[in-house]
Amino acid sequence: MGTAYDAVKVARNLLRTARVAALATLDPESGYPYATFTNLAMEPNGTPFFFTAGLALHARNILEDRRVSLTLSVLKGDLLAHPRLTLVGRAEPIGRAEQGHANRRYLARFPKSKIYLGLGDAMPCRMIVEALNLSGGPARNAAQVSVDDLLTDLGGAEELIAAEFAEIEKINARPNLLARLAQEAGAKQERWRVTGIDPQGMDLTSPGSAARLWFSERVETPHALADTLARLFRPI
Repeated sequence: MGTAYDAVKVARNLLRTARVAALATLDPESGYPYATFTNLAMEPNGTPFFFTAGLALHARNILEDRRVSLTLSVLKGDLLAHPRLTLVGRAEPIGRAEQGHANRRYLARFPKSKIYLGLGDAMPCRMIVEALNLSGGPARNAAQVSVDDLLTDLGGAEELIAAEFAEIEKINARPNLLARLAQEAGAKQERWRVTGIDPQGMDLTSPGSAARLWFSERVETPHALADTLARLFRPI
């Protein structure tokens, strides 16, 4: 007997591991949708964000009409045989006061982005998701996944979020630990590094893919993170 299909788990994993998304905006002159590909990153609570340049057509479209959609999938093999997650909502430019944290998360996920993150017309945008649709593959369309299912509550985890990059540096300095984290996440053996930490888990990236390690219990402080890692991997 096969394992029951967990639509929420599939959607959450896809959101956290998709590195590329199809971004669709609306052309204010023609009214037609305009689609392009973009790198995708996540804020700690699971809100997707992306970078664009002020001269790009989709950036100009966003400034005229904030309505956008993002479609995420595993870009390999037969696309229709893999889950696809479409998010619908509004693009919200990230203010300068928040750009430092967004830049660091994005740069951790895409190291070569340093070339363009500093451009004067760089415009980071988060997507406020209002609706979604999950197509899980053949005969696996799912309507029971909600926007709230994808979000992580950051309440009480202020200490962890403030220490996120310091904790990432400590973990990434330990190759053996990284390999074990990736193994626990079900990932293949590659050169992995942690790119994000939140109360529910860790995001890992390699040169060719991404993975997500979900914690069995909620983590809100660096001390709790250390305890969680110790329980997972004794001795560390």
